[in-house]
Amino acid sequence: MFCTEHGRDYCHVCCVDYRMGNRVQEEAAGLRKKDEVEDAARMYATCLRALRGMERMHPRPSEEIFAQNRQWRDEQKALLDKFAEEGHDVAPVIQKAIVREESDELEMNAMTEQMARMNPGQTHFEIGGEESQKIYDEFIRPPKTKSTRGDYFTCAYCGKTSDKKLLMCSRCKTYSYCGKECQKAAWPAHKKNECVKKETEAKKAKLTWEQVEAHGGMPAPGTLEVKAISDESYFVRQVFQCRDRVGICRRIAAYTNSQKIPGLRVGATVQWKKPRFHYFTDGSSGARIEEEDLENIVVK
Repeated sequence: MFCTEHGRDYCHVCCVDYRMGNRVQEEAAGLRKKDEVEDAARMYATCLRALRGMERMHPRPSEEIFAQNRQWRDEQKALLDKFAEEGHDVAPVIQKAIVREESDELEMNAMTEQMARMNPGQTHFEIGGEESQKIYDEFIRPPKTKSTRGDYFTCAYCGKTSDKKLLMCSRCKTYSYCGKECQKAAWPAHKKNECVKKETEAKKAKLTWEQVEAHGGMPAPGTLEVKAISDESYFVRQVFQCRDRVGICRRIAAYTNSQKIPGLRVGATVQWKKPRFHYFTDGSSGARIEEEDLENIVVK
């Protein structure tokens, strides 16, 4: 689903967000695997974020609203515990869901920061309308990927990420699957909705943070493309929160001779060939850019 006026799945002007609804429709159509563990983890992470946000609200929500959200959180946690007892590995699924919610929260914070810069002295901002859409498009929107590009490292059906190139549909040469089981499950809907015969393999889509992380700190084959949405630099070095094409945010920190990455600013797009993932000592993660990495980095 998209807004009728602008053709967006997430539109500030029309004040609509169809992203979750489109995901549900894809699952119903058989294009994407429905995962009960993932659904519970996302609901649990959403409740955690909601409770954090409510603590900062003025005026503070009623105790009844807090109690309802705590109940929903506890129900999802109990469901996840049940899945764990049944043998599911729920910890990485929960962590992935929390990273998604944190990325969405960073998006909203970055929107507010840009509005404050553009409207000095203003203390209240309204998200929605032409102004916030302009800010979103220029500074926040994830890098766009052409629909004709192939994602070689993430299964189009179950969403699992690999450090190896996956099995590709031999007909459309665009969609990849982690195995024959997923390809077979997706085939009825894929054939009906997306599979157009091609003679040549699709160009590779830009890498995501998760795909780079899957390579365990070794250079990933391909190019990571992210947008810098928030400046967290301090007196020692340049640090930015950067968003990939699927909306996940991670940090890029400059460990170059100048402690900076030339041209990096909020709203800039960073492309890094053969990127490496890094875990920082403060518990965050993303990319540590060394001096020798600059020759493989383009900032636009």
